[in-house]
Amino acid sequence: MNKLEKFNRLSKQAVDMLIYNRKSHKYKNLDKYKDMWLISERGVEAKDNGYAFFKYLRENHPEINAHYVIDSSCVEDYKRVKVLGNIIEYGSLEHKIAFLLCKYAISSHSGYLEPWSYKLYKLLIDRKNEKFFVFLQHGIILSDLSEYVNGKMYIDLFITTTKREYKSLIQENYGFKDGVVARTGLARYDNLSDFNLKRQILLMPTWRKNIINPSYTKVGNDDQSLFVESAYFKTLNSLINNKRFIELLEENDIELIFYPHFEMQPYKGNFKINSNNIIMADKDEYSVQELLKSSMMMITDYSSVAFDFAYMKKPLIYYQKIKDDKYIEGYFDYSKDGFGPQIFDENTVVSQVEKNIKNEFKMEDKYLERVDKCFDIRDTNNCQRIYEKILELKK
Repeated sequence: MNKLEKFNRLSKQAVDMLIYNRKSHKYKNLDKYKDMWLISERGVEAKDNGYAFFKYLRENHPEINAHYVIDSSCVEDYKRVKVLGNIIEYGSLEHKIAFLLCKYAISSHSGYLEPWSYKLYKLLIDRKNEKFFVFLQHGIILSDLSEYVNGKMYIDLFITTTKREYKSLIQENYGFKDGVVARTGLARYDNLSDFNLKRQILLMPTWRKNIINPSYTKVGNDDQSLFVESAYFKTLNSLINNKRFIELLEENDIELIFYPHFEMQPYKGNFKINSNNIIMADKDEYSVQELLKSSMMMITDYSSVAFDFAYMKKPLIYYQKIKDDKYIEGYFDYSKDGFGPQIFDENTVVSQVEKNIKNEFKMEDKYLERVDKCFDIRDTNNCQRIYEKILELKK
């Protein structure tokens, strides 16, 4: 996007924002909008920290005026939230009014709950900084994200989980004010202590920005040739069609659940499936957390969901043949801190899977030690700690 396109986009947002701000005046005295806690994820999901925290509030603090923003066309996730009540349609008039009037804007992602540029909103509407933005996070940060996640985002509370993650984010290069970064644990981790295993292995790699059109660009994904020609696609497609890998799955009555990242979901139809034991998971039909909980083993590359899986002390593999174009080395060293082996070739991945099958999917001692060292807080009170931190917020 060039400077002129950006200017035109922001100009349109400014006009729209000012119009709705004027409209919001007739709603501000309604009980529905008083001291509102407005919560969301990407606007099309209810399976991450936003949903986990909203569910906690509705079940434990009904006195809190909490509402969840989601698109009703996302049927399964919408149903999941509907039983809790207080739903607001994503992108609707009500969504915009609620955002303008809410006291706390709470999200696991930035740029979705906010109908307009949040920076522009702060400059034009909330000059006195009366609204609190709580960033629940999507996962545990392990690389250097200071170029993208920093004090310029106007975040009032930034949730972290481990000591090392917390220490990395309070460093000067991130630019957060004192007290913004808090260590409470992710909301969804409250649900990781109780799970039932199925005979399945989870393949969940992260995404690659340079071979797709990310959803936030609004460009679309009609041309998928760049993705199909990429080493990323060819590497994963080769793995799921590896003859020995398929034999291991079928001989041991194990399913491989391949769950492409949210941004890669529109491209999943390009993969070739040649075994009934390999399932391509659609984001609208599968819950990430349920897959993490029910799987015996995980194969990933650089995805932070490895922390979730390791938290449950189950074996995993980092298959890193293709470097992550977004990854900038931070405090986390995969060879020294990783919760499973780093592997760079397909046959070794298959051999490691076979080894884990023979070992009845038990995590090796050296990785168990790393898990215990990493997660010094292990309880079901993360949502409670987040709730308490929000109540402490003051301008």
